[in-house]
Amino acid sequence: MIELVLRTTESSGLVKEQILARLDGGQALPEADPVLEYSGLCIDSFRHQASYQGQGISLTENYEFHTLAYLASQPGRVFTKEQIYRAVWKEEPVDVNSAVFCIIRNIRQKLRKVTTKEYIQTVWGVGYKFVDIPGE
Repeated sequence: MIELVLRTTESSGLVKEQILARLDGGQALPEADPVLEYSGLCIDSFRHQASYQGQGISLTENYEFHTLAYLASQPGRVFTKEQIYRAVWKEEPVDVNSAVFCIIRNIRQKLRKVTTKEYIQTVWGVGYKFVDIPGE
């Protein structure tokens, strides 16, 4: 383990240390928590929590949260049902249409409890995309 530390001395004589990087086996560790924020919606992948304007959204860990985070990671990009299934279920698609449809429906229902915004949009014949919708 290699740690790069910046030490500075303030005019008061106080010494401050700031870790610039940690290297383990040649790989840098991530510096910040991955948090996505869109017009009131906050998706915190580090804590596995989603909220809208501070109000928690109760999503299932395995599929709903990961599906929302996956779509929100690239707003505007259209993902096929197969892409979503492979990324979230981490296996070869079996019953893609009903599995992904049910998860998307559940996420939308839970989002509607806290906002009227439709963050997840259907692209007919292709799949789904996440869009940031300002205002309300």
